[in-house]
Amino acid sequence: MGPRGDSTLIRALVPAALLGLCVSGAHAQEINPDRPDLTTSAEIMPVGALQLETGFEYERARVGGGPAERRATVQAVLRAGLTSWLEVALEGEPFVWRRAEREDRGSGDYTLGLKYRFHAPAADEAGPALAVKPFVTLPTASAPIGSERPDWGALLLMTVGLPAGLGLDANAGVAAIGQTRPNGFIPEGIVSGSLSWAATDRLTTITELFFSTKDERDGRESLRATVAVMYKLTSWLALDAGMRTTLAGPGPDWSALAGLSVRLGR
Repeated sequence: MGPRGDSTLIRALVPAALLGLCVSGAHAQEINPDRPDLTTSAEIMPVGALQLETGFEYERARVGGGPAERRATVQAVLRAGLTSWLEVALEGEPFVWRRAEREDRGSGDYTLGLKYRFHAPAADEAGPALAVKPFVTLPTASAPIGSERPDWGALLLMTVGLPAGLGLDANAGVAAIGQTRPNGFIPEGIVSGSLSWAATDRLTTITELFFSTKDERDGRESLRATVAVMYKLTSWLALDAGMRTTLAGPGPDWSALAGLSVRLGR
C-alpha cells in the first residue's frame, strides 16, 4: 500500500478510535452480531456498550470470457449503543485484495450508519421489533476497488422471534449509488430476509436471501444466498463461518467467509 493508501486508512480509522473513546463501560449482555449475513437486525446495542465485529471473505467470480476475478477482504464493524433506541456504527474494509486482469490492493470504502428503533414489543409480548437505518458510504477507496463516489440510503429493519427457536430478520430499502463517467447517482432497491435457528444455546444456523436492483448503469438485478453458522464461545465472544453464492444476476460464483465478534464493556 502506498502513502496515499496509508493516509486514507488512517483518516478512515480515526472516527472509529474516537467512537471507542467516547463509549463508557456497559452492563454485560449476551452478544448478538449483525454478521455474517448481509441482513441487518432491528436489535439495538445496550447503552454504553461497544461491539467490534470482524471478518475475512474470499470470493471468486467469472467475468465474461476473461480471467476469473478473485477478491479477498478484511471486514470490520464498530457498533456503539447511544440510547435504548439508538446506536451508531462505522463499518468498512480496512484491506482489499483484487486480481482480475491486474492486481490491486488497498483500503476499501467506509460506511457510517445510525440505527433507530421506533417500536419494540414488551418483554411479555410477541411481535416484531422495527427500526430504520440511514447510512452514507464515504468514498475512501481508489478505483477499481471503489467507485470514488459516495453512496447513501436508508433501510427499514424488522426482527421477530418465531416458535421452535427460529428468528427472522427482514430488510427493505433504497440507496443512491454514486457513478462515474458521467458522474451522478442511480437508485438501488434492496430486499432481504434471514432465517436463524438456535440449534443449541451457543450454536445458531443462518439462511439468507438478498435481492438488489442494479448498482451500475449497465448492470442487472442480483439475488444472493448465504448459509452460515455462528457459535458463541462466551456471552461476549462469538465466531462465525459461512458460504455465499449468486443465484441470479452479477456477483461472485461463490465466497467463503469467517469472522470473530467481541462485546466490550462491564
